Amino acid sequence: MKTTLIALVSIFLFAFTCEGDKKENQQLNSLEKEAVELSREAGLKAEDFKDKIDELLTLEMAAQASGLPETEATKKHNTTVMESVKYEWKSDRTKKVAINGQTINVPATNYIELSWVKNTTLQQFKHDYHNPTAEELQKASSAMDKKANELNAEGKASKEQTDAANNIAKNSISKFKVEEVPNLGDYAVFVNSGIMGVSTRDLKVFYKGLSFTLEVDLSDNAANNDKKAIETAKMIINEKLK
Repeated sequence: MKTTLIALVSIFLFAFTCEGDKKENQQLNSLEKEAVELSREAGLKAEDFKDKIDELLTLEMAAQASGLPETEATKKHNTTVMESVKYEWKSDRTKKVAINGQTINVPATNYIELSWVKNTTLQQFKHDYHNPTAEELQKASSAMDKKANELNAEGKASKEQTDAANNIAKNSISKFKVEEVPNLGDYAVFVNSGIMGVSTRDLKVFYKGLSFTLEVDLSDNAANNDKKAIETAKMIINEKLK
């Protein structure tokens, strides 16, 4: 049931990201070629880091940014679907997570994670990471309701399942918030989101046709995590991309 619910939530969130002005989306899609050309001119190609983004964020860099010992870190390099590299350290912290309407404390690790290294344009980047307008939220809600009705009519999911997944997806979208970060790369934002009781705050950075995502959780102090994320991003740009 849980796996089905997660899959349905993903479908509804995909409906949200696809909804909007189709003409604008077509224009943005046409910019993919421009993104590749820009990255080539700058010498920055996402394909150069395929299966090796741990060269963009090394253990030494993560340890320096976090202030934690290299020898105590655990490295997780995932090269399937969405490539990511994560450096973790044990901690005695816990996090509150909402499960089935109840809030419980679960163990938390300290970590820095790099993911979503890809080529794009500044226009596409700003389109992907902006605060949705009331009109966009309404269109997204209608799109998800339409998708729910389609799944019900095709017998791919019960109404109970689609109602639950739809509510989770809409609640996740309501928490989506973007904050611009000055003096970082060509453009950067923090993106707040949350799904199924788990909140995230990612740093999205655009630099010379290349974008990447950093998630940093090293303490319960959000401002300190933000500072460490920005420091790590600057380290990646200055040491690996310039």
